[in-house]
Amino acid sequence: MENNLIPEAIEIVSKAIEADNNNEYEKAMSLYRDALARFTMALKYEKNESRKKLLLERVEGYLNRAEELKVHLQNQLEYNENIGKSSNSSTEQKNNGRDDNDSEKKEITWCIKWSYCDRKT
Repeated sequence: MENNLIPEAIEIVSKAIEADNNNEYEKAMSLYRDALARFTMALKYEKNESRKKLLLERVEGYLNRAEELKVHLQNQLEYNENIGKSSNSSTEQKNNGRDDNDSEKKEITWCIKWSYCDRKT
């Protein structure tokens, strides 16, 4: 029996990588998940142990990237929510310069922490 799931998963993961490189992180994460589901199913039916080992290594890398994107998107959502809250309470922040510094520090820290997403090798 031919394992058609592997070529399908490879095609999907190629699209995920392309979306990832284009900074389309939500789309990339969705595609990685779809590809991982197919790879996982393909591993169930794979008889060749060396091919199975290679697939597991690839799946682990894709899974790690999907997890990184998930964390990044969650942090971005939290950041955007915090920015919304801070703009609603801008008069409070004007009265307290320390809050401005803390907010700016959080923004800079967040940008530094997630800047790797914009750099592709």
